[in-house]
Amino acid sequence: MGKKQRGTKVMNNGARRGRLAGAWSLLAVATAICVSVGACALLLPDRAPALLGSAGETTTAPASVQEYSGSQQVTVVPTISTERNLLGNANGTVTADWSADGLASGKGAYKVNDRVVVALNTATPLYRDLKTGDKGDDVLALNNELSRLGYNSVAGSDTYWWATSDGWRQLMNDNGNPSDGTLALADTMWIPENAVAVDEWTATTGSMVTGGTAIGKIPGALTKLTVKNGAAVGQDRTIGMYGVNGILPADNTEITDAEFLRNVSASETFQSMDMQTKKAGLDATVALKEPLQVLRVPAGAVFGIDGSSGCIVPKSRNTSNTPAKVTIVGSELGVSLVQVQDADASAIANVEIGSGLNGLVCK
Repeated sequence: MGKKQRGTKVMNNGARRGRLAGAWSLLAVATAICVSVGACALLLPDRAPALLGSAGETTTAPASVQEYSGSQQVTVVPTISTERNLLGNANGTVTADWSADGLASGKGAYKVNDRVVVALNTATPLYRDLKTGDKGDDVLALNNELSRLGYNSVAGSDTYWWATSDGWRQLMNDNGNPSDGTLALADTMWIPENAVAVDEWTATTGSMVTGGTAIGKIPGALTKLTVKNGAAVGQDRTIGMYGVNGILPADNTEITDAEFLRNVSASETFQSMDMQTKKAGLDATVALKEPLQVLRVPAGAVFGIDGSSGCIVPKSRNTSNTPAKVTIVGSELGVSLVQVQDADASAIANVEIGSGLNGLVCK
């Protein structure tokens, strides 16, 4: 029995050694395969999965029609004239003074020795006494101003006719002065506009005045407003500032309308500013007087830009890459607002973008 058991033990040991040898063989084969796969991986070209490949170029983008008012905040730079002296022609004691609210042509400015001095805005300042038969540019200016004020005269004539004399008599009587129709220079005071504000006025009641001397000053007047860095557009625009509204004419960046400028000057905000603040620029809002129907396109869809002109390629109209002329009227972030020439903007649903525009000519 003892011998048989030893034989069995020997057989078991042999089987165990066989199994171990087989395991080592399998491990060696697996290792060889792994090494081979690694080598192949190193040798194969680097190829990205198809899903990670670069996307195709976008060649069209949507376009849409919208209303455009062109409303924007702007800075306007004022042009202000230099101040001017006001000269009196009368000698004596000032017995009344109406200058506090400014001077207006055809109205009394002050009284000297109880006779009214009338302000007059004539194209040529009056410098002499005048009577029937006198001629000159000063007479022409007087005839025209009397006519503008609604008095008898001969507008356009450089002669002091009877009608001129009658008109002057009427003007003097309306202001409280008796007159035989001859013009006494001492009864007049020249002003450079139909109405002016006054500053540093010295012809106060009770003071003495001398003809030919300054009795006050006209502060510098607002003569123009210019939109800073502004671009002219082909339509009238409204402009508003300090509660005053006016028109910025088409193809202009300057406003010279006297009434608008006068109202801006009279506003409390403008009056409260010092000269340095005014010259730095004033805030205003401009907008198109009549809103436009415009085409909204990506900024990159407009090419061949020259000033406010350019071209787009409307893909919905044709597919032959035919450029259409446009006028650029506005812009937003990444977007251009254009008016299409010789085409119906509402029929354009898409426009071309990208490299397809390369080489196209805008003409």
